[in-house]
Amino acid sequence: MTQLKRFGVLLLSTLVFIACSEEDNSNNQTDEALYTIVNNGLGAVDGETDSDDNEALGIAQAVPSVQNATYPKSMPIILFFNDKLDTSTIESNFEVTENGEMKGGTITINEAANGYAILTFIPKNGFEPNASIELTLKSGFSDDGGNSFDAGEDYIVAFSTDNTPTGNFDNNGSFENGSDGVIFLGDGNIMQGTQGCVSATEGNDFAAITSGDSLVSSENAIGDASSMMILGPITSDVTNVSFDYNFLSAEFQEWVYSEFDDSVLLTIVGDAGVYSQFLTSVNTVGTTNTQCDGFAGMPDDGDPYSGETGWINQSIDVGDVGSSAFIIFTVTDVTDHIFSSALTIDNVIYN
Repeated sequence: MTQLKRFGVLLLSTLVFIACSEEDNSNNQTDEALYTIVNNGLGAVDGETDSDDNEALGIAQAVPSVQNATYPKSMPIILFFNDKLDTSTIESNFEVTENGEMKGGTITINEAANGYAILTFIPKNGFEPNASIELTLKSGFSDDGGNSFDAGEDYIVAFSTDNTPTGNFDNNGSFENGSDGVIFLGDGNIMQGTQGCVSATEGNDFAAITSGDSLVSSENAIGDASSMMILGPITSDVTNVSFDYNFLSAEFQEWVYSEFDDSVLLTIVGDAGVYSQFLTSVNTVGTTNTQCDGFAGMPDDGDPYSGETGWINQSIDVGDVGSSAFIIFTVTDVTDHIFSSALTIDNVIYN
């Protein structure tokens, strides 16, 4: 695909912001107490530090991104921005409501490979089942150059929660018990045996999610861009998580070090805390990947090359997030909806 065609697709898939009437942006102590902000890296800075930046703030990708859809109550809200954020503007211009009432929680800002902000919101004590949720980023929400959304519009996404039963994930770390304690949003599935270049690292089965449409399942990615896997609940206290992962992408090699930095985010939430981490991306891996043939419809979009990292073991101390925990993996196309990426997971261990 030529660069001209690609950027044409990008133009057509630009996120639409919802214009609202002007609201009171005044700050008060009640609003301030609602949110805890955790800044991992330099994706957010305090104040306007980039005086040469005149570009409007934008959201390159969002989960959820489909207005008024229904999602599991355990899912986080994740926003990928096109710039760094100004932390001093977040609290007074960030609002989540549940059935019309303000909902507090933890806002984590992770730094993507390009240095830009990835915002994850986890509600305190989780969302209620069968609830109406609305996220609003008001027009004062700004990047490190003092820029807000184009035309001074608010960004709003509204969705509902369901009460999807999950069982538990206590004895399914190698996915040999199928979908016990596993929820897929978008294109995700339990894969059996060898799938092209990918085989399980433990047992016969492994899990996979993709940013594409119907590559590993009959479902499409959320907003044709993102998929999520929610593992849990885990009934024991969680302080450490380890797992094997393999990141595959049709963005390799042509679109390495571009703005099309398909990314993976890890989120862990329990009854005592929250942990969020940027895991990997196309630009993070760079060209040091291996060509992978035959995995689940990849490469797609006519690209002749699909690459993989190969299986990597990751062990993370997450602090004490407590019990009733969920481990959440998200893979997303960033900036566009084409050239899909995939994440495979196996051998999940926690203590």
